[in-house]
Amino acid sequence: MITTLFKMSRPVNIAIAMVTLCVGYFLMGFAFWKGVGIGVPNLILELLGFAFAIGFANIQNDILDLESDRMNRPERPLVRGTISLPQAKAASIAGAILTLLCGLIDSLLLWQSSSPDTAVIPALFFVALTLLLVAYNSKLKHIPLLKNMTVAFLCATPLILNWLHSPVLNLDSLGKLYPAMLFAFLLTTAREIYKDLEDETGDLKAGIMTFPLIAGCTTARRFAGTIILFTWILLPLPVMQGYYPQLFLILTAITMTPTLGITLLMAGKKNYRKAQSTTKIAMFLGLISLVISTAA
Repeated sequence: MITTLFKMSRPVNIAIAMVTLCVGYFLMGFAFWKGVGIGVPNLILELLGFAFAIGFANIQNDILDLESDRMNRPERPLVRGTISLPQAKAASIAGAILTLLCGLIDSLLLWQSSSPDTAVIPALFFVALTLLLVAYNSKLKHIPLLKNMTVAFLCATPLILNWLHSPVLNLDSLGKLYPAMLFAFLLTTAREIYKDLEDETGDLKAGIMTFPLIAGCTTARRFAGTIILFTWILLPLPVMQGYYPQLFLILTAITMTPTLGITLLMAGKKNYRKAQSTTKIAMFLGLISLVISTAA
């Protein structure tokens, strides 16, 4: 059962969130090994908080999407019967509780350290994240396009937590983080539209209205492609603003440009699953480019 629950929690998504959180702190100049920024225990608690949050949300999503998954995702454990519905519900509730607990302990540690003024941030953040995830699963995912943008926003939440730990919350402190936030939001929105395009037949049979079903698959595909192109056009922006060196532009030209091109090509061939994969790869390459540029 534990192995099944682990698969249901989407470990790849958990790993992406954890990496994003660590990358964000690195971009801000936090160095845990030197005692700069938040402490190692705080980092561990925040990593676990995101892991439990993503786990509980994905398991809850599988519970609520059981009927549509019978057509769109027949390989999922609940559909196959490898785990019972009560077991999945119990695991989801446990994940939510552990998420809130991580935030609370993180705040208590900050309160006892040299950061009492910002101690309440992790607790409030993980409460808000939990509520947003519940709202998405129960309401927001049924609203076309808004559901895609909500998922995109959720992907940027590790970077938002990074920024909330800044000594001063202003635009300057956001300068090193906003490129990652922006690219994560845009590319995830496009990826989610591709996901809806892939699931179009099953969603129609299940009565789930998505953006492609309302606007048409051609319009949805073009809109996602426009987002991809817009992201590519914005790549020079952080360099022009002076937040990153020209090395960032060179790295993204070598890595992200061909990857985004492949994404558009796969979408044009209606290979939406491949388009989703290459979009994720582009996001990862963008983060790597930001890290290398910062280190350089």
